[in-house]
Amino acid sequence: MGASGTSFNSATDIDMSEIEFTIKGICICPRPPPVFFTTGMIYEYWEPFMLVDTSAEANYSAMQGTYVGGSLADVLSGKNQTSSFAIPGTTFGQAHAYLLPLIYNMCSRNDYGAWWSEMDAMWQEDELSAAITPESAMVANQASQMACMADAAAANVGFPLDVMPWCVGSGGSTYPVSGHVDNDNIVQANSTLAARMIFKLNRIGMICDASSLCGCMWTPIWVKSHYKMAVVRPGIRGVHPIGRSSSFYETGLNPPYMGSLGSNDEFLWVVYRLQRCCTCCE
Repeated sequence: MGASGTSFNSATDIDMSEIEFTIKGICICPRPPPVFFTTGMIYEYWEPFMLVDTSAEANYSAMQGTYVGGSLADVLSGKNQTSSFAIPGTTFGQAHAYLLPLIYNMCSRNDYGAWWSEMDAMWQEDELSAAITPESAMVANQASQMACMADAAAANVGFPLDVMPWCVGSGGSTYPVSGHVDNDNIVQANSTLAARMIFKLNRIGMICDASSLCGCMWTPIWVKSHYKMAVVRPGIRGVHPIGRSSSFYETGLNPPYMGSLGSNDEFLWVVYRLQRCCTCCE
């Protein structure tokens, strides 16, 4: 247990230019008589709403820069699996999500909390993860996986293809929604792990799609283009859409032993989601 790092700092680790706040126009909300309706403004922006650790070391939090939790019960149950659990040519990592209200008094959403993969048996075993993704059997074929090349191309020049929810662009397959990724490129594999955590939290109803004007929709099939990510540990890089190739930002990010802000192979991602709301609906 030698990992360590600098804890998350919202003042320095969030790219404020990526929020891209805009006023899109006027909206109308119905009201009971005698008012009948009121008008409001449509706000749209990218909200940095969640942090995701993807960790080679079990119970290590890159967000906090230290180890958190862990017990004899974890060891006995196999929930302390580390990157050494991966077979050659693959990567295994744990993942931790922290839903944080980093922007107040704008579009109000209430999907806050945390998720710790060491306590999630489905994250440890590919077969168990299929319990919440029965549709994965439909795309477990070469043709479906080859189609992900189109999603990768789209993500590398803009945003991924929402009609292919089983793909994570250059990161490969959304399934299984577990800690195993068939890729030994450490940065790319950890980006895929972070994307899978976004998918999982959508599937179980822990987060919602905030792009509708009057509410936050449950999206068990994620809308990938409504999310962007920025890696901020072990170093800080720019914001990219789901599935973009790590070749755009991995140079010098994960050097041996220690990055500029934390241990190598221990990643922290800031997740931005598209927020769109009508002020009179809030």
